[in-house]
Formats: sequence, C-alpha cells, structure tokens
Amino acid sequence: MTIPIAPSASLLSGLLGLALASAFSAACAGDAPTAPVAGRASQVSQCLKLRRDEPARAVALADALLQAKDLSVEDELKTLSCLGIAASLSGDPARAISAAERMERRVDDTPDLAPALQMRAYSQIGAIYQGAGHIRAAEAAYLRAYDVSSRLDEHDAGLVQAATLNNIGLIHADYLASPDVADTYYLKALAAAHDVGLEDPLIVHNHALNLVALERDADAMEMIDAGEAMAQRQQAHTVMHRLRSERAGLWIRQGQLELARPVLAAAIREQAKNRDLPGQAGSLAKLSVLQRKAGEHVQALETARAAWALVDNQPQPQKQREVLLAWMAAHAALGEADEALAVGARLHGLEMEALRHQRLELLADLQARSDSASAQRELEQMRHQAQIRALNDEKSTLLRRTGVALMTLLVLAGVGFGLLQRRKNRQLRKVSATDPLTGLRNRRAATESLKAMSLQRHAAGTRHVLFLIDIDHFKQVNDGHGHHAGDQVLVALSRQLRALGRADDVIARWGGEEFLMACADLTEAQACTVAARVQETLCDVHELAPGQRWPLTVSLGFAPFPFFDNATGGWDYALRMADRALYAAKDRRNAWAGLWGRTLPPGIALQTLLEEPEGAVRSGAIELVASYAVERLPRVPATRAA
Repeated sequence: MTIPIAPSASLLSGLLGLALASAFSAACAGDAPTAPVAGRASQVSQCLKLRRDEPARAVALADALLQAKDLSVEDELKTLSCLGIAASLSGDPARAISAAERMERRVDDTPDLAPALQMRAYSQIGAIYQGAGHIRAAEAAYLRAYDVSSRLDEHDAGLVQAATLNNIGLIHADYLASPDVADTYYLKALAAAHDVGLEDPLIVHNHALNLVALERDADAMEMIDAGEAMAQRQQAHTVMHRLRSERAGLWIRQGQLELARPVLAAAIREQAKNRDLPGQAGSLAKLSVLQRKAGEHVQALETARAAWALVDNQPQPQKQREVLLAWMAAHAALGEADEALAVGARLHGLEMEALRHQRLELLADLQARSDSASAQRELEQMRHQAQIRALNDEKSTLLRRTGVALMTLLVLAGVGFGLLQRRKNRQLRKVSATDPLTGLRNRRAATESLKAMSLQRHAAGTRHVLFLIDIDHFKQVNDGHGHHAGDQVLVALSRQLRALGRADDVIARWGGEEFLMACADLTEAQACTVAARVQETLCDVHELAPGQRWPLTVSLGFAPFPFFDNATGGWDYALRMADRALYAAKDRRNAWAGLWGRTLPPGIALQTLLEEPEGAVRSGAIELVASYAVERLPRVPATRAA
C-alpha cells in the first residue's frame, strides 16, 4: 500500500489530506469515458477521475449517484469523497463541508466497517475539511484515521501514521502559526516512516520548511541536503526543486546573494515547466528579496507582483504570507509608503480572516460540546475573550491607518518590530508554560490542559485517565550525590516520559520528583497496560558519576475522569484518587496501583468516598487494581490526606 503524503499546505486539500486517496481511485486508470458508463462501480470511478480536472462535472455525477438506492456503503463513501473535494475545488465550501459531515455520520452508523475502509474515509474527511478551511475538524478527522490505523498490520499502520502526522504538522505550521508544535508532529512522522522503511522526501521537505520558520538554519540546511538526496533517488523533481529554492532562501538570509541567484533561476524555470504554481510563487518571492537586497528595487517589485498572481485567491496561506512580505518590502525600498501599507493591510486582513475563522470554529465546537452548566460558562468566557481580541484587532487596524503618512524607514521598522514581537510573545508563552529544568509543562500549564481535556467528550467505553509518577527514595540521590545528580535523573526521566507519550497526552512535572501524565480515551485494561509500561520503562540504572550507579525505581498511581461511569468527578477529583492509589503503590515501592470507579452508589457524596474509599472498594463501587496482590488500601496519614 503506497500512501501519498502532502508536500505542503500550498497544495489543495484534495491533494494534501488524501493520505489514502489512491486506494479510493485505484480503479480509475485510463481516460475518463465520454459516454455514460454502465454499473455503479464504474460511475463512482469516473467521478473520482473527474473530481480534480472537471470538478463541476464530478459534482453533477456525484449528485446523481447519491440519489440511487443500490449504492453500497463503500461506493457511497467514495461518492461523498468525490463530491466534497470537487465542491471545494469549485468554490463551494459549504457543499464540501456537508459532504464531509455526511461521510462522518455514515462511518459512525456502520460499526462493522472494515478498518482499512474506515481509516481511508477519515483521511478523506480530513482532506475535505482542510480544503474548506475547517482546520480543527480536519485535525480531528486525521487523528481518528491515526487511531484506526492501529488495527491494521504493522507496516500499513506505519504508513498511515506517517501520512497523518505529517498532515497534522502542516495544519499547525500553515494555519495555526505554531511551528514549535508542528516540529513535534514532523519528528514523529519521520520516525514512523523510518520504522516501516518509507522514504518520502515530502515529509523531509515539510520539516525543512518548518525549521526555516523556526530560524534553525543549520538544522534546516542538513534536512534540505537529506531531502534533496532522497528526492533525486526517487526522481521526485517537484520536491527537489522546492528544496533547492529553500536552500537559496537560506543563502539570501545569510547574505550570499550571488550563490543563491542561479539556483533560484533554475528552480523557477523547472517549476514553471512542471506547473508547480505554489512552489514557483515561493521561489519568486525569494528572488524579489534577493533583488531588493542587491539594490534592484524596480525588478524586486515586478517579481513580487508576478508571484502574487500565482497564489491570489488560492488556499496557500504560507506562500501568500511569504509573497506579501516580499511585495511590501519592495514598495518600501522604492519609498512608496502608501503602497507598502496597502499591501501590509492585505497581509493583516489575511491573518485576521484566518484568526476569525478559527475563532468561530472553536466557538461552534464548544457550543456543540457544552451539555452542562460548567461547559456553558466556559463557552461564555471564550466568547468574551473573542470579543476582547476583536476589539484589539480593531485597535491595531486604527493604529495602522494613522501611519499612512510614514516613510520607508518607519514601514520597514514596523514590519520588523511586528515579526520580532510575535516571536518574543511565542517565546514568552513557551517559557511561562514550561518547567525550566525538564522542558515539560509546569503545574500551571498542565492544569489548563487538564481543564481542556475535561471538556473533551471521551469515546464510548473509555475515560480520560490521570497518572501520578513518583521516584522512590529520591532523597538518597540528593543527599548522597548532590542536587546536580538529582537534576540529571529528573531530566533523563522526563525525556523517557516524552518518548512514551502520544502527541496529545499531557505530560508535566507536577512538583519535586513527582510527574503527571494524562491520556484521553483509555479503557481500564489499557490504563493498566500504560501504567505497567511506564513503570517498567522508567525503572533503570543511572550513572550519577564515574563508578557510581543508582538503580532508579518509581511508584505510580492512576484514576479516571470522570471517576464514575455515571459521569461524576472531574479531573481534580481523579487527581486526589490517583494520589490515594500512588500512596498504596509507595507502601510497597517499585509498583503501580489504580482506583477505577464503577457507579456512584445512591446517597453517597463524592467527598465521603474520597476520604474513605475502602468501603466502596469492598462493595465493588470502586475497583482497586495493582501490579501486586493487594486486598485493601493502606491508611493515609493525616498530613498527606490534608
């Protein structure tokens, strides 16, 4: 099974998100028939064949097919996929979203659907949502495809996981302006591809672009070298020329203009020949920057305008930003302050529209989930924050308008300051949410993440689970070997926890030698498996100094939230129950234990069970599970219970 992976968000989602689209249209070889074809399967194949080259005809054919009464579930899903992608390419995003929603309902209503078909459908749904600009919905669909892939054989699952993680990385890089988060997904995609022997230069290309955005030039150049070699082996010319263009962009940033000029010229020629319009636009934007730095200001302006013509009104947010910045700087270099500010306003409008769409989508998602008074209050708070951000946006627009009369220097200074401020704000947010020693979330950031996870509806038969991990006898390390040795142990353990966790798990240093991990959608058996795996992996021998080895062991306690299956007890309640379980594990050391609520007995208060859960364990309302034989919970000292 071969899985095409999107090179960048600059490709339409019909190309980007179809992690397994080839499996839907494999039967469509050859030219599309010009006369009506017999048989539903052939008509579905014809629709898939037409959806990109003749989307209007594909929409009409899909509408006719969906009226038929004899469509199989598989053919219905293929037809809806054809309709969603063709409608998006035809400029009808509402129709595309409707098709994606109908696909979701059909998959949910067919629980016996084969995992391979179910996984392909979710990948297609993500592609349609992404093409229509519904980024959160697209990411959710990709994650569902990723989850289903675990039921496939190891090789196919690895291919799907590489494709899905790459597409999620693109969302964070191109739409959510989160290159640091995107970097995590790209690394996981590369690891998944490596595990199954997949060489895909597109993943390497996307990771290289993200490293450029993070200003990690040395790492980006190394990744470009690896991607170009891979693209040459596979004769992937489009990716190869994009990577060469990015190499030239790095040279321009380093002031090596004459080294970059012939490379850009060759890339632009090949991209024009291959009709790679987004890639050509990016190369022209870099050429405009080069010309401006070389004093060729008129040529720089003409080149930037030619680049914009290739991406205007196209779903290419990353390339549009790059072209508009080059265009604005070219006007400023010519002393055309009014024109530069007009282009800057267009860039601002582009970013504000993206933020507005994300905000509305987030509010709609919260509205759909808010089935309790607590969620309703959270929604009102988000709406209030959205109004504040809108007022701030209006204030920023007003301030920009007052600067219409400023000259070239002020325009350039304003652009530079804005980019620097955005980078600094991102760094400040990261620092304020990160434990300085381990690089994990700190307690405050973890608390916010746990609140957000509490609002996420768990899958049927599962609950979210909170784990507390405590290092046994850690005081002996600090007392016997010094705090530096203790810090080394904490850093090593945090690195192992990151490697164990999934992309959406909450992993944090909770305090001192105690760590927290929260995982969404686990059964009780899966929670026990996770606990055993964490406890086994973290127990290791650490070399604190030459000749001084210390065998580290950990104790672990866990509890689900909601704690009971009748949806009572939030994450904070689970935290305290997990602490009780951790105390039981530490009573033995080098062990794990968990408390899992069944159904809250009538007339019993949650606080009563928290203070005295032993009776509920005996009655079966709470199940005590552990890595060792345990018949009762040990008594908690008053100081710890407090």
